[in-house]
Amino acid sequence: MLSDMKTYKHLFFDMDKTIAPARQPILQDMYDLLAARQEDVVIVSGQENEKIKWQSNDLPAFRLGQNGNHAEGPDGTELWYTPLEEHHRTEILDHINEVIEILEHEVNHEWNPIEDRGAQITFSPIGNTAPIEIKKAYDPDRIKRFSLLNKIPFASADLVVKIGGTTSLDYIHKDRHKGTNVQKLIDFMNWDKDECIYFGDGLYPGGNDEAVIGVIETVLVEDHLDCYQKLQTLLQA
Repeated sequence: MLSDMKTYKHLFFDMDKTIAPARQPILQDMYDLLAARQEDVVIVSGQENEKIKWQSNDLPAFRLGQNGNHAEGPDGTELWYTPLEEHHRTEILDHINEVIEILEHEVNHEWNPIEDRGAQITFSPIGNTAPIEIKKAYDPDRIKRFSLLNKIPFASADLVVKIGGTTSLDYIHKDRHKGTNVQKLIDFMNWDKDECIYFGDGLYPGGNDEAVIGVIETVLVEDHLDCYQKLQTLLQA
């Protein structure tokens, strides 16, 4: 529940289905609302920073790409970058290959099912670059992806996999997730945690925003339209 007693100076957002539609540019109303404000805007996404920049229409914002493992300031200055190690990459790809073997459909390699982003590897059974309508219809309730992980659990000493976006499985280091990287930016900037708030659609068990719970205040949104409405309510309070 949004508090009307606090003043928030730092607004954190997930990307897909939060600050923008999934894999599509930010809507003009959301861009105009945030661009006109004095609060810091922070976008925390599994996407690479160049994709965040494109999808947000170059909105002045801190960009925490790859779940925060590649951080840039609003002017593009790199704050940190922590890629996966090679043995981690091998471990992830081995698991993805096991998952592919039990899929009920053929993998379309033209739709880039595996994206190695450096600090994160993302696997989409239907394809990361599949047409948006196909992606929306593939696994809207996340049942298919949870079922895949139940059938082929990912047991790793260092890594974790989270449900992300509309069709993705995001593999990251278990100690370098959205929660730890949100905290890292707050410490880096010497911000007050009580003046920070995070909006995300993945604030459910196993979701890629779950790790932010307990770090700062969080607001669950259904999609980018719900986020816009709740943000308006917050800023008008």
